[in-house]
Amino acid sequence: MKTFQLSLSAMLLLGLTVATVAQDVPTLRQRAMQLEGQRNATKSMMNSFWNGDGSSVMIAILLQQDIFREGIGVSKEQVQKITGASSASKQNDPYFKSLQDEMMEAIQEHGSPFDENVSEEAQQKFTEIQSRINARGQELMQKSMANAINENLTSEQLKKVKEFQISNMSEALFLSPNMFEVLDISADQKKQLDEITKELEPVYEKYSDRMIDAQSKLLEMIWNEYDKRSVGITDAEEQRRLTIMIEDEMRKSNPFQRAMHELMESGKELGDKLKIKMFDVLTDEQWNRMVDLIDNPPDYAKKMIAQLREKMGVNGSKPGEWAPGPNSWRPGDPIPEGYRQQRNERGRFPRVEQSE
Repeated sequence: MKTFQLSLSAMLLLGLTVATVAQDVPTLRQRAMQLEGQRNATKSMMNSFWNGDGSSVMIAILLQQDIFREGIGVSKEQVQKITGASSASKQNDPYFKSLQDEMMEAIQEHGSPFDENVSEEAQQKFTEIQSRINARGQELMQKSMANAINENLTSEQLKKVKEFQISNMSEALFLSPNMFEVLDISADQKKQLDEITKELEPVYEKYSDRMIDAQSKLLEMIWNEYDKRSVGITDAEEQRRLTIMIEDEMRKSNPFQRAMHELMESGKELGDKLKIKMFDVLTDEQWNRMVDLIDNPPDYAKKMIAQLREKMGVNGSKPGEWAPGPNSWRPGDPIPEGYRQQRNERGRFPRVEQSE
């Protein structure tokens, strides 16, 4: 399951795409392999968020934001130790090294995977090896980050991270059982929360597939637009600036905004079901503490939420831009409609067991 999202949908559709297009635009031969690699990486990331392994990666990303780092009192030296753990884990892993050797052998046998005349069979082999490299790299990164975070953050800093996850719940469609540890949940409660995520996992799988399809479509849209507008541009820096500008235009376009809205709406039903089931596990004391963290977030959390909303354009729309209806999902609705009132009434009027 996930920790901080910003939201997971936004991170995947914005962050990962930007990381790809900000580099050199791939050739037609490169695109199929790069697209497949990104799909596999996204799938692995979404699965890791659901089962809890991906939380450490997102914390590491957060710690590179000065507002968050300073907000929970983490030094730059601590961040450097955490972010440096990932590359070291790959260098010291025999299996990862063997996969790299396997790729080099395939290149020696078939030539570069990006050559225009490489066979279809060889291309499939390259893609399959690269998928295993990506999967192993993701696994190593998650484990190394988790160890580095636990070793380099104090117990008070780790507590603030989980409090931030709860304060930031308005930006997350899905919740992580791990964040509730700051509410002092029992071992039995933790088991119940894990069982809930297992029960809803098949539905989440379908949602993640839709998210991956949307990300792939966005990337293809960016490449196609680049092909139209890059004719005659030979300077590498100009090409890089053009790809970033096109990505920004695509992200702000009506089709992308509409796709994002539809994805968030489709995830809302699943997210609400997950939240309600998890909230029902909490005691009244835990519930009240959680609500207080949501209603009274620290200043740095407010600033980070505001930054995301500005980037996603949810604080308002420009004239002529498509916008969701007034009753549609929007950030700032951390608790499903009606549940807060129901829960508060339950606390005021405890249910009495009736004898038969």
